[in-house]
Amino acid sequence: MTAGLLARLVADAGAAPKRQLFLDPTGFEPSENVTFAVNPAQRGETVIRPDRPWEQLMISFFLTVRDEGGKLRMWYICRDKSNRPNVAYAESRDGVNWIKPDLGIVDYDGNKANNLVGLTTLEGTPFIDPNAPAEQRYGYITNLGSSGGLVRYHSPDGLHWQRDAEPILKFVSDTQNVSFWDERLKTYVLYVRGWNPKYRTVLRLTLPSLATPAPIVASGRGRVPGGGGGLPFFFDEVPTVLRCDAQDPTRTDIYNLAAQPYPIDPDWYVGFPAFLRRSAKSDAAGHRGSHQGPVEVQFVGGRDGITWHRYDRAAYVPPGIAAPAKRNMTFMGTGLVIRGDEIWQYGTEFESQHGDMAARQKMTDGVIVRWVQRVDGFVSANTGASEGVLRTAALPVTGEKLLLNLDTGALGEVRVALLDANGRPIPGFGADECTPLQINSTGAVATWAGRSDLSALRGRNVRVEFRARRTKLYSFRFE
Repeated sequence: MTAGLLARLVADAGAAPKRQLFLDPTGFEPSENVTFAVNPAQRGETVIRPDRPWEQLMISFFLTVRDEGGKLRMWYICRDKSNRPNVAYAESRDGVNWIKPDLGIVDYDGNKANNLVGLTTLEGTPFIDPNAPAEQRYGYITNLGSSGGLVRYHSPDGLHWQRDAEPILKFVSDTQNVSFWDERLKTYVLYVRGWNPKYRTVLRLTLPSLATPAPIVASGRGRVPGGGGGLPFFFDEVPTVLRCDAQDPTRTDIYNLAAQPYPIDPDWYVGFPAFLRRSAKSDAAGHRGSHQGPVEVQFVGGRDGITWHRYDRAAYVPPGIAAPAKRNMTFMGTGLVIRGDEIWQYGTEFESQHGDMAARQKMTDGVIVRWVQRVDGFVSANTGASEGVLRTAALPVTGEKLLLNLDTGALGEVRVALLDANGRPIPGFGADECTPLQINSTGAVATWAGRSDLSALRGRNVRVEFRARRTKLYSFRFE
């Protein structure tokens, strides 16, 4: 770690997150025996299957889940046999058993007994807007294409939606447009699609208001869908925050980024980008490698929602083997449900590849799956049989105890030391005085000679040193 970086982290220590996660590796000194690795979520149950006429072609890619007072609410995309799109709604109390209520809002082929909410534009994420009046409590920014741009819908209940008269952005973003109010920054954040020049990228912009059109003008360099005279895709008008690089396979680009503040500690940001591996062959429309192919979800994390760290680029939700010719396409929705020591996430899984309409016409495709992650478990600092040593930058002691989220297995152990600014052990808190931790826990208490009380150090900046073998360390915190 450079002296300049350490000084900056010390200066920022007063605004440190409540939890220290391994989502920004620059906050730790490197060690040859410590590696940072993504931990894939564990596949749970298939919770929603296509079983209604308006879902007969497929349950499509994107969804959003919100936990509202213990009731889980889901908005998901579906298409009928004629490829007519709709946003559908489901709800659950236990996260496993979901009902599709008859809402009586949309007339589908002469019958209002369905769970459709009246949105036929699919590229949005319903979110609660804390600044809006009650009748506009929910927001949804979606794409109307090259003739309409990005528009906001609003709703009092997430079910009955009304569109603003004017587009908020005169651009095309034909993917999941993620939008939310960022309480830390006191602004609205949007993640949208860019093309630069021929591959998909993820762009991020902030807006002070969603009620009026944003003053962002096209540069004239963005491509226009179909080559017509309509609105363009984003190109260089707002910053790009995620794109493929030389470490990614050829013909790969980023389809979307399901990004959000981490609800347990919103000073961290987590994201679940879907990477499309384009086919080397031309698709039915003659577009070589631009449309068809498998899709893989990975994990990214960081401190600001702008700089995203990709770690080992492992698949975050690898699809299970559900058919002899599994095509490996998954997407992860937005929304993290916290239940005890678990995080529940919901995503979609498919037999067909992206763009394979013929396969879906032969067989209905798409299911929604519950995935389970350990609290703070997205990335861990891992050690093997040889001792690994990991030291942090200076951090303020903000509690009376140091708690660790870790798994030592049966044969591993961790010792912790608290160091002063010069890297020397603080008397009474050295690694040799620490009782070894041998446990799988999300809140194991560190002790030194039987003492866990850090009251005497409260408010002081310390560096935390971990000495570990055969361990996954997920996070730590002062409480």
